[in-house]
Amino acid sequence: MPKYLVFMDIDGTLLTEHQYVSERTRATIERLQKQDVLFYIATGRMYELAKIVRNKLNPDVRLVTSNGVVFDGAQGRELTKLGGAAVELAYLIARRDNLPMMLFTPDMAYYTEQIPRFVARNAANFDADEVSIGYEEVKSFTQLATIEDQITNGVILSREDMSRLDSAREKLTNSKLLRLSSSNPNNIEMIPLNTDKGTAVKQIQREQHVDAAHTFVFGDGLNDVGMMAEADLSVAMGNALPQVKTIANYVTDTNYNDGLALFLERYFAEHPLADVK
Repeated sequence: MPKYLVFMDIDGTLLTEHQYVSERTRATIERLQKQDVLFYIATGRMYELAKIVRNKLNPDVRLVTSNGVVFDGAQGRELTKLGGAAVELAYLIARRDNLPMMLFTPDMAYYTEQIPRFVARNAANFDADEVSIGYEEVKSFTQLATIEDQITNGVILSREDMSRLDSAREKLTNSKLLRLSSSNPNNIEMIPLNTDKGTAVKQIQREQHVDAAHTFVFGDGLNDVGMMAEADLSVAMGNALPQVKTIANYVTDTNYNDGLALFLERYFAEHPLADVK
C-alpha cells in the first residue's frame, strides 16, 4: 500500500500555460514514486486528454478525469453518467441562450457549434499515436437522443455577454438534475449529482487505505475545492484564485516557479518517508 497519495490539478498547477512540465517537477515525482508515494492527475479534462499529460510524466501516474466522473480505480477505469434528463435540459438551455456546449464520453467529444478554439488548439498538438479522440457536431435534439445515455459530463462556454452564462447557471442549478463546477469564470462544468473530484479522492483513499492525513491535493481553481476538503495536506498554488487559497490549508509558489515540487520537497525533508509506517 502507498504511504501517501498526491492529487494534482493540471492547468495552473502541474503545467504552465504552454503545457510544459518542468524537469524539477518530473524528477521530484519520480523520486517520490520510488518511495511508495502514489500520484494522480486530477482534472476536468476528459480521460483521453489527461493521458497526454500523463505521458509527459510516466505511466505509473494515475488519472482522475472529467472532475471525478472517470478515474482509475481498483477495478480499472470507473465512470458515472450524467443522465439523459440532465443532458437534454443542458442542450435546451444552451440553445435558448445561444451558448456553445460540449458533451463528453471518456473518448468522444460532442459539440453544438464549431469546435471551440481551445479544443482545436489542443487537438493540433496531439500525436495520433498518443490519443484516440472522436469529435462530432450535435445538430438536432433527435441526434442528441441517440447519445445522451453515454455522456459522462459536459461544459457550457460563455460568449462576450456573461449574463447569458449566469442565466444558464441559475436554470441548471434550480433543476437539481446535475452538479455544477467551474475551472474558469467563463464556463459551466456539468457533472453528475453527488460527484466531483472529491468523491473520486474519497473512493481512492478507501481502496488504497490512505487517510486524509497522508493525502496531498494541489490545485488553483474552484473545481479543486471538493478534493481539497478530503486532504489535510491541501495546497493552493501561488497563482490560485483567492477563494481557493482561503480554503486550502497551505499555499505554495506558482506553477511557473515549481510550486508543487517545492512543497513536496520541503514537506518530505521535514517528514522523511523512512519514518512512515
